[in-house]
Amino acid sequence: MNKLNWLFLMFLSFAFVACDDDDEEVDLDVTAPTITISSPTANAVFAPGDVMEFRANVTDDQGLENIKVWVTNPSGTTSEIENDDISDFLNDNKQKDLNVDITLPAEAPEGAYVITVEATDEQGNNAEESVTVSVTP
Repeated sequence: MNKLNWLFLMFLSFAFVACDDDDEEVDLDVTAPTITISSPTANAVFAPGDVMEFRANVTDDQGLENIKVWVTNPSGTTSEIENDDISDFLNDNKQKDLNVDITLPAEAPEGAYVITVEATDEQGNNAEESVTVSVTP
């Protein structure tokens, strides 16, 4: 019986020693990703059939989850160019370079085209950047 009391006392001692103050604050990531579009430049002019070289850099302080790129034509129709789930358990994925060649159809209508990049980080913060270009025959 004495050994059982001793064992119970040891268990109780470890339970009290193992308790820790849980007042530690958790840092939540509230910073959205940063998107920098380097090409094409705003108001660049293209002709039907041209290839637009789209270049952008996306970064996040904690880690990226998803990047989407789409083009909206003058009539408002959108075409998805890229949809990249880049979350990876083994890598931090804090930076992604986008290098996409967008070929305009030979019958592309004249007008303003908007290329949009949307990035979501691992905590669900979103950022969106766009560049507007023109197509003239």
